Amino acid sequence: MRKYLPVYYLGLKNSLIYRANTVMKLALQLVSLLVTVLIWKFILAESSNFQQMARYLLATNLISLIFTTGPVFQFADLVKTGNLSLYLTRPLSLYWYLFNYNLGLQTPLLLLYLLLVLFLVKSAGLMLLLLIYLALSSLMFFSLMMLLAMLSFWLINMWPLRSGINAVYLLLGGLYFPLKLLGPAYQYLKYNPFSLVTDFPARLLTGSADQRDFFANCLAACCWLLFSVLLEKALFQKGIKTFEGAGA
Repeated sequence: MRKYLPVYYLGLKNSLIYRANTVMKLALQLVSLLVTVLIWKFILAESSNFQQMARYLLATNLISLIFTTGPVFQFADLVKTGNLSLYLTRPLSLYWYLFNYNLGLQTPLLLLYLLLVLFLVKSAGLMLLLLIYLALSSLMFFSLMMLLAMLSFWLINMWPLRSGINAVYLLLGGLYFPLKLLGPAYQYLKYNPFSLVTDFPARLLTGSADQRDFFANCLAACCWLLFSVLLEKALFQKGIKTFEGAGA
């Protein structure tokens, strides 16, 4: 993995150079969180569940910062411009190249999140479980984004999908409301990939998940990871046959 360290450094350097983007991202997320919390405060004005709701929404919105849909559009840009051919001839994996680049981009947010977790979590055991799970779910989510990125071989413009992907993430990830409010439907949605990266870690932080849930969600994340990697490779092999490398 040593050859990917410069790639990681490049991503980290870009995140620091364009730090205004990071600040804007944090500010917009905080505004969105504030609006959501105020709405639920109005709805639950007479209920004692507001504090628990607020903690859950704070956790899901903070966690969502470290999961990005960026790889979808980075890969799409390589296909559209024809620059993908440059990476195909290099002795490295495009998958790990983009993974390390995005890891570098997200490092400042990861450090911020780690500081917040150290402040919020009092148990070393819970901290370890959370870090292990986030490492696994990060790889799973990145693989899922790479799977979606393969559509760029057949779609002229991928940018219209951004709002759709974000909308699904907001709804199924629990960023607007706890997924448990969906009642019986929650049993069918709690293992969706967006829920796995925000809803379950938030439940870990708020103390509403146990060790049994941890292993079940780890297994679900592994299944999604395997599914995404296998299908992504199959689509890449088909898509690369249509790739002309001429650029746009």
